[in-house]
Amino acid sequence: MKKLILLSAISALLLITSCDSGNTEQIDDVVSEAVPEGPPHIKLTVLQTIGVELGETDYVFGRIVDAVQTTDGGVLALDLTTLNVRRYDSSGIFIRSGGREGSGPGEFQNPMGLAILEDNRFIVTDMAGSAIKVFNDSLVWIEDITGFFPRPPFTVRSAGGDDFTGLLPAFDREEGLMGYSVARLETGNSEPTVIFTEDMAPFDPSRLGPLGAESTPIFTSGNSGNVFVSMPFADKISIIGYLPDGEIFLEINEYVESVFKTDEELADEEAEFEEFVSRRSGRGGRMSGIELTFDPVLYRRCASELGIDNLDRLWVRLGGYRYPFWNVYDMSGEILFTASLEMDDPDIDEMTVRITDNGAVAWVRDPVSWPRLYLIELP
Repeated sequence: MKKLILLSAISALLLITSCDSGNTEQIDDVVSEAVPEGPPHIKLTVLQTIGVELGETDYVFGRIVDAVQTTDGGVLALDLTTLNVRRYDSSGIFIRSGGREGSGPGEFQNPMGLAILEDNRFIVTDMAGSAIKVFNDSLVWIEDITGFFPRPPFTVRSAGGDDFTGLLPAFDREEGLMGYSVARLETGNSEPTVIFTEDMAPFDPSRLGPLGAESTPIFTSGNSGNVFVSMPFADKISIIGYLPDGEIFLEINEYVESVFKTDEELADEEAEFEEFVSRRSGRGGRMSGIELTFDPVLYRRCASELGIDNLDRLWVRLGGYRYPFWNVYDMSGEILFTASLEMDDPDIDEMTVRITDNGAVAWVRDPVSWPRLYLIELP
């Protein structure tokens, strides 16, 4: 297993301060110092694996773009290749699917993410379809939420009851600005009820594609309604916690050592960028005639994922590790423990882990082997 390449600043701080202030006891002229310990560490385990390379089509995934555990311990998986959502029980048995390719009711064009609402309905944000699609627990389409400008949210998270949070794109053509907002929304309404944070900057078309994620925040929310946002720093864990009405109640700021991306990572990002530009520029595409240059971000972002579990613990994944590794905090910002998911998987560094009130599920969007889901046991 690869070694850790990033040390949590708070663990180091606890170590230093504890050493400096630790009690000493002299016995027979030998000074014995109490050896302090950092926060406890927990290794997570996989409860269930879902997916096969070849076999029944219900278990063969194409490109998983989002997945989330359900209230009964099962999982919903959104597949960009098959353009549907599949439901599995906690044992990994396929139950049913919903949605298909198209522009009609309950159909998808370019689905990006999903979230489960408190009453077991779920929503899927479809960028190309310009709508958020609402389904019931049986994966039957209920309604579309439309009227977003210029597009529906890139990603969505549940926020209690009928509410959800989303990362909304924003453009000001008159001023030549582009940006985003993290906002609270309600099913049935495209207008945000609360905007937690927003930012606008001069229009840069190169940031519309894969590089756009490098300059936007990550966020999460849960059934408590609290929302957490992390800005894209390379040398600092920076988390702001908001109450449902937008009031700030928590700030976490911890400095860590910046970690360079590998040459392979940068090469993959450049290839993805070139593919995006080619796709958008060809045959009179939206970027036809615009000259774009790959301008990579050289450092890994410090916090790469956020999650809230059913005990109201905030999971902050540290991006400098080559496998999933978290600092886990309580709602006062105190670190409770660290955790890691370590497996003999060539794609472990690229693994997404979605932690919600219902549990944890992991997957790799574009694996070297074949796509599958991992149901993870949380402590």
